[in-house]
Amino acid sequence: MTRAQSTFNFKEVVAQIENGTRFNAKAAALLAQREIQEQLQGQRSGKIYKVSKTGEPHQASKPGESPAVLSGDLVGSISTAPDPGGAPFYYVGSDKEYAPHLELGTKFMRPRPYFVKAVERALAEIRAKLSKRIDDGS
Repeated sequence: MTRAQSTFNFKEVVAQIENGTRFNAKAAALLAQREIQEQLQGQRSGKIYKVSKTGEPHQASKPGESPAVLSGDLVGSISTAPDPGGAPFYYVGSDKEYAPHLELGTKFMRPRPYFVKAVERALAEIRAKLSKRIDDGS
């Protein structure tokens, strides 16, 4: 009786899983970044005032709405970055000091949430895509 032997290269499998995880993490982070940037677009319904530098009218956001875009600095600052320690995940956010103040508010200003709303939408889409991949076996 012959005995069948098989070998399994666990290092290779682990490497493939890690590469797949990194790929999925980067795709998820980019999707979240896009959702956040889109959340910051569009018309708002706050007060209209003249911009001091240009004299042009600008419509601000009212409390509870995403911040109105004036210069585009916040939208342009939303970025993704891999974990500096090499873990298979990414950070998504802004380096603008005022970004968390808009999201959470301050004692002088009520919140203009944009980040959490967008990330929640992105997570729903990410879950659906991952679920489909699992169902499809890809």
